[in-house]
Amino acid sequence: MPGRGKARTSFASVGPGHDGPLPLPALWLLALLLALTWTACPAQRAHAVNGSISQCALPGRGTTVDEGQNTDYTQFLDPLGVKNIGIVYVDFPDVAGAGKVGDYYDLLSPAADWVWNASYGKTGLSMRPVVNRWVRMPSASNTYGTSSPTYQQHTRYVTDALRVAAGAGADLARYDLFYIVSTAHSQVSGSHTWYWTPTQPIVIKGTTIRWAVTFGTDMWHWGYKVAAHETAHVFGAPDLYAFGGDQHRYVGGWDVMGHVAGAAPQYFGWLSWKFGWTGDDQTVCVWQNRTQNTATLNGVEYVGGTKLLVVRTGTTTAYVAEARRKAHNDSGACSSGVVIYKVDTSVVSGQGPIRVVPNPDAAAPPAGCGTLDMATWQPGQTFYDRAANVQFTVRSADAYNSTVNAIKW
Repeated sequence: MPGRGKARTSFASVGPGHDGPLPLPALWLLALLLALTWTACPAQRAHAVNGSISQCALPGRGTTVDEGQNTDYTQFLDPLGVKNIGIVYVDFPDVAGAGKVGDYYDLLSPAADWVWNASYGKTGLSMRPVVNRWVRMPSASNTYGTSSPTYQQHTRYVTDALRVAAGAGADLARYDLFYIVSTAHSQVSGSHTWYWTPTQPIVIKGTTIRWAVTFGTDMWHWGYKVAAHETAHVFGAPDLYAFGGDQHRYVGGWDVMGHVAGAAPQYFGWLSWKFGWTGDDQTVCVWQNRTQNTATLNGVEYVGGTKLLVVRTGTTTAYVAEARRKAHNDSGACSSGVVIYKVDTSVVSGQGPIRVVPNPDAAAPPAGCGTLDMATWQPGQTFYDRAANVQFTVRSADAYNSTVNAIKW
């Protein structure tokens, strides 16, 4: 059967360094032949790595966070496989370590299972303390920037933290990525991702440092999903919330890259494709004029099945339809159905590279939900963008799948 609600094995139960195969349901594509002037567009192979030849795998800038497929995995960390993450707990001359470091680990470590589920078992976060105690930074916490450090301040912070960790006996060469965790009550309030600069790398005892996430006191507000958010930046994903005004006007509570505490935080299927978690045979592409295709889309929360129905509209633009269900990472979703969104890989982080299409016939949002959280499309409903000459119609749905027809006029 296409895309049933297959359970997934947790990363913790598989264990670090073991990426066991997961049982996948059979993929099912339903293609309709049209009469006369219309033809069915054959499904295009789609590959979410550099050098993709799919007609719907849109290019990005490669060396910056964006929604393009051509991510430069010298600048960013390749998402696939087990990533060894070294945790460094830091305190400061002005703020001593508050509490046990194990409490901080317990707050962040559930992100490993969350990402394992979101990646369908293709990415593991193996977190280990590099030194299992507080290490003292050489400068006061307010000297490293607070909520929004400059790149220079951030680089100094990462450098100081890893130098003191190495001085305490840590072997930095063992790790792909570092989580630098600030003690509570410090003036390091924001969590941020640090990327290396090949022309001016940080080198500590012969080890080149390429990626780090620095967790500030906001981790106690966001919880472990802040680690899922920041780690996706390390993989090359942009922010989907707005940097000004109504922060959630672009995607609402869909995708942890938009609202860390959103009701449906599973990464969009488009991002899963970019990361290589969604396979070549799970994306249906419509790119030629006067063509259409119909796909049975399995909820992105489940393993297997077809995940994306994409209509390319320009050099860097496309419409995407995917099925969402109240399950697994999205168990608290405000609505289930088909989510339709626009992708523009030329739009920078924080300016809306993905924008969810509102459904004017959606139910009114209950308490705790916003308008976009309810923007799922149901059987019998059609979305048509006259300017782009794109139409999506939801044909049917069951507990796990939605069948959707897409037309490019």
